[in-house]
Amino acid sequence: MTVMFWPVVIFMTISLAIGLYTYTQVRGSSKNYTVCNKAMPFIVIGTALMAQAVDGNATLGNVSMTWSTGFWAGVMIPIGLAASLFFVGRYLAGPLNKMDLLTLPEFFYRRYDRQTEALTSALTIASFTVVIAGNLSAVAWIFSVVSGLSYGMSLTITTTLIVIYTMAGGLFAAIWTDFFQIHVALVGFVGSAAFVIWKFGLGELLAKVPMEKLDFRGITSMEHGALVNWAAMISLAFGNAMALDFMERVFAANSPRTAQRACYYAGFQTMLIGLCASLLGLAAVSLVPKIDDPRMVLPTLASEHLPYWLGVLVFVGVLGASMSTANGAMLVISVVLARNVYQRWSKTAVNDGLMLLLSRVLAIPTAMAGAWVAYLRPEPGILLVIAFDIVFAGCVAPLVLGVYWRKATASAAKASILVGTILRLICHLYMPPAWAGLDTLLPPVVSLVTMIGVTLLTHTESEPKFDRMYNPTPEDRLAVEE
Repeated sequence: MTVMFWPVVIFMTISLAIGLYTYTQVRGSSKNYTVCNKAMPFIVIGTALMAQAVDGNATLGNVSMTWSTGFWAGVMIPIGLAASLFFVGRYLAGPLNKMDLLTLPEFFYRRYDRQTEALTSALTIASFTVVIAGNLSAVAWIFSVVSGLSYGMSLTITTTLIVIYTMAGGLFAAIWTDFFQIHVALVGFVGSAAFVIWKFGLGELLAKVPMEKLDFRGITSMEHGALVNWAAMISLAFGNAMALDFMERVFAANSPRTAQRACYYAGFQTMLIGLCASLLGLAAVSLVPKIDDPRMVLPTLASEHLPYWLGVLVFVGVLGASMSTANGAMLVISVVLARNVYQRWSKTAVNDGLMLLLSRVLAIPTAMAGAWVAYLRPEPGILLVIAFDIVFAGCVAPLVLGVYWRKATASAAKASILVGTILRLICHLYMPPAWAGLDTLLPPVVSLVTMIGVTLLTHTESEPKFDRMYNPTPEDRLAVEE
């Protein structure tokens, strides 16, 4: 047990209390549980989006990768996440908020058909199980460090805590705990970066960093990982357009304009925190030169080189950022399972009470699956890129073209998703290591070409789906019986 133990316990207890309190906000409504009755204002949605972007991968993973590989390997994570928020804000937030959706896969049903929705649901569930794993890994690792408990025991305790308040308040729990947790992370990382510069001097710190970890070869030379770094950034920037947790917050905004502005606000804040985390990773190259496990870089830096109160804020900041994203991801997977899988394919009627119960109960197997992946592969930074590779490969083209191209057809969407996803699997198995990065970049390009080609072959003038996006029939909606 370390001196950070009790502050971490207090922080987690406050988060649990806030999450449990939000049970009172649900008021027995599955729509309240899922999208807060679509009534959230700008600052709330902006903060919640920032909390989903700034997670254990963008903080703990960023510092670890910057320290071990170089500046560009780490900073590409927040750059990609911020770019995704700007992209979603510019092109998708307004139209999707206007559609009055409850989940992102519902868009694929309304725009295309039930089979396309099922494919998208399966892939986004797989993707976000990995997102949960990356963040549970970060939470459990920090708790293990401060408590002295094993990683497995810490993973069990922290996962249980998060799933309890997720089940209690749904998106209300996610949003209000986000508001508390992410501002601690913001103060912790910005304050720590400012302190390190003030005490040690930016020039002196950078002078001690090997040139190969700092120069532009990380983004210009394939020998120094440029293709991998660019692929990771691009995967996050566009793959995050399929982020279930991002979109759930976009849907909860009180207007399309609010959703758009909130994305821009969150993008700038994500970039700020991410740059501060990368700076701490560079500082650790000289301040923490020898360490066996890169995941220990940030905890060691916080406990040995920062003032106690800043160290506490960094520790709980990583916890808060990771808890908020894990909480949001658990919620959206359970809701997609309840609405887009069970309700869509069930032959029995689903009333509002049953939908709310299913959305809560399905968070348990969702959390267990994420924890299992986190136990097998506790690598926060890498897990984030893997997660968005899954949906970037096949789902982004049908999403964007579905919003903006009237001709896009269901046959083209299914072909695009299947071709992109299968090609990504083939690349993973057979792509030579020297071409690493192409396995991420090639499948979405082929998926886009497939989408365009099949659309041109299958489109008819009677295609009705585009017009029904904003004027859905009762069958188009994921409504429940009152």
